Amino acid sequence: MSGFVAIINTNGAPVDCEILKWLTDALHFRGTDRQKVWSEGHVGFGHALYGTTFESHYEFQPSSLDGEFWITGTARIDARSDLLNKLGLQSELRLDQIPDSDLILYAYRAWGERCLDYLLGDFSFVIWDKGRKKVFCARDQFGMRQLYYSQIRESLIISNSLYCIQQHPAVSKTLDEGAMAGFLLFGDHTWLDKELTVYADVKSLLPAHSLVLSSDGFMVRKKYWDIPANIPLLRYRNENDYREHFREVFKKAVCDRIRTDRVVLAMSGGMDSSSIAAMLCEIQNEDNHPFHISPVTVVYNTVHPCREHYFAGLVARRLGLSIHYIDGDLYPFLGEAINTTRPLEIDQPSLWMDIMRQESLLGRVVLTGAAADNLLSYPASLASLRAAGNPFKIVYDSIQLRKRYGKFPGLGTGLLNKFRNIWPINGSGGSAPYPYPSWIKSEFEEKMCLKDVWAERWASSGRLFELRSRASLLHESLLTMDWCSDDSVMKNEFPPPEKRDPYLDIRMVEFVLSLPAIPWLFNKHVLRCSMKGKLPGEVIERPKTPLGMLQQSLLELPGTQWVDEWKAVPGLKPYIERSKIPRLAGGVQGAVSSYINLRPLMLNRWLGCLSI
Repeated sequence: MSGFVAIINTNGAPVDCEILKWLTDALHFRGTDRQKVWSEGHVGFGHALYGTTFESHYEFQPSSLDGEFWITGTARIDARSDLLNKLGLQSELRLDQIPDSDLILYAYRAWGERCLDYLLGDFSFVIWDKGRKKVFCARDQFGMRQLYYSQIRESLIISNSLYCIQQHPAVSKTLDEGAMAGFLLFGDHTWLDKELTVYADVKSLLPAHSLVLSSDGFMVRKKYWDIPANIPLLRYRNENDYREHFREVFKKAVCDRIRTDRVVLAMSGGMDSSSIAAMLCEIQNEDNHPFHISPVTVVYNTVHPCREHYFAGLVARRLGLSIHYIDGDLYPFLGEAINTTRPLEIDQPSLWMDIMRQESLLGRVVLTGAAADNLLSYPASLASLRAAGNPFKIVYDSIQLRKRYGKFPGLGTGLLNKFRNIWPINGSGGSAPYPYPSWIKSEFEEKMCLKDVWAERWASSGRLFELRSRASLLHESLLTMDWCSDDSVMKNEFPPPEKRDPYLDIRMVEFVLSLPAIPWLFNKHVLRCSMKGKLPGEVIERPKTPLGMLQQSLLELPGTQWVDEWKAVPGLKPYIERSKIPRLAGGVQGAVSSYINLRPLMLNRWLGCLSI
């Protein structure tokens, strides 16, 4: 995926071209096709291209249409033909020769900051508006692409690479304590605050937000999109119309993500990725530009219970695909540490890197179905059932679902979950899925008010959602997650492939909001019905099957004594009481305890990569 950087000196001083080139060179691992810099007075842009579309052959960022508006960024714009029509340029431009960055410039020239109302896809970019002397930045609606910024002294530095922005001499390497606390409490600081990065001087622009730096140096961040709240429900007489409508929207979402000749698919044996595979094959048979499909599947044969080999094989044989299997049994638990852009709970880091490496050898674009559960499987709240009308139809559909799946859909009260594997939070009235960590250093805990943060986080999760709107439920399901995967490693040995998820598509979201929750959103009923005849029956009827507690299986293997014998690096001491961490070798504490109590070790390894 391409890398970019921008430097804007708010005091009007000329950009230091040596620093700009230095930062652009630091992006080489992100874009090996070509690098380019541009500067004019107090504004400078850099770009490292990693072409992932046919049109990127014509891309030469930083670029401008007329010298008035300049852009640097990374983008894949969807519904390109529709956008060109809205711009009134369909008769003037050849769409197959217009890179996505130029489409953004045309949109900005026509609509200014309102261009974001018309842009679909995954993007982050910076535009210099010369006439208005302002900088305009934006990040896509779901945050699939990253955008960092640092306002230091009299400069604003922007990039989609944390490594790049850290190379600027004015940006400190001081760690952000909130990010460290977020990892220790929740396993990822983005659950606590998505604006934080691990560095105190660097922030992340939130998904669906823009940033404007005006001529007077005043910076404004603004939310430009949210889950739409007033999508009317579809009222088809024929159930087949729902299925065909879904297939039409799903096909557009997949098709817009494959403007390339080689597509890699992160495939399990479940419905989500298998449905993408089926749609890819359908498009391949119709498309005038054939592309090669390379599914990649991770399997376990002995270390951990796993049936992905069997089910993925069924799909591959049905569709005529050849799967690249990766044997997870061959990779150690917590092998060589990786210098990631934030502490992450990765049980087999060498496997994680090998997956990325093998994907990059097979193609530059990887399709994933990671967001399907969040989009297609949310409960039918009482508010959404009332909106659907006709209670007799709801009862009838519920009975039919009971016959097919062996259970009735719930009403969204969440009462059953309240009694499963929970620990009360003292005085909060909410519940947490695991206990509060016992090994956090008391001084750090008090300084950061961590018990209050913990209580507040889980208290909100205990609310009944029976009266909440469908948009509110989907907002929580889709927009609280961190979907960004384009800057996970500080500096890679190879350009990481670009991940794209057709379930994270505004057109898909709006269609799902228009579906009657019963029957279509129970057990992904709409997806299963739409894939009938396209996928093997065993896969369509297969219930949701999570991989399970792989971490516990790995801990139970011989030779894990070292997880109790590690030495703390100096940088860990402000956060952790090492002596309070229980013994974990052999998985003796159980899966939940292991999950929580391995975090100090994981943070220690991450800090070691930083040589702190």
